[in-house]
Amino acid sequence: MAVSPAAPAAPHTVAFTTALAAADLAVDVGVAPAGAGWQGEPGESQFVPYVVLFPSPGSTDGDLGDPNAYLDYETQATVVGVTPAQVERAMDKVKATLVGRQLDVTGRNSYRVQLGEGGRPISRDDSVQPPEYYASALFTLRTGPA
Repeated sequence: MAVSPAAPAAPHTVAFTTALAAADLAVDVGVAPAGAGWQGEPGESQFVPYVVLFPSPGSTDGDLGDPNAYLDYETQATVVGVTPAQVERAMDKVKATLVGRQLDVTGRNSYRVQLGEGGRPISRDDSVQPPEYYASALFTLRTGPA
């Protein structure tokens, strides 16, 4: 029996991004998504909250015959808004969209998404004016060979 290579992380990131976008959340990987944030003059226009995913490459697991059979993937979802309440509502929507759901990952069988340990509580960012708020949570997903 041949040992399988470690599964790529990219299809997992696509699955998370697709699920969040389908829930009508503005989302991108590593950057603020186009069309989100201030819709005009900061502080004087509507602010569309958004999610930025920061994925990790994951780690492998398996048995002696195939130690790379499973990929334990993790991504951090950071939500940005202009009030603590806006951030909290958006994060609640992120959690409702992901936790307990089996995502479609190309070429893989998926377990259910779990809320990971860690993250960051709602915090105020005074480095931008007007100030914005953000919070983050970690999500984990185990997948195996299809």
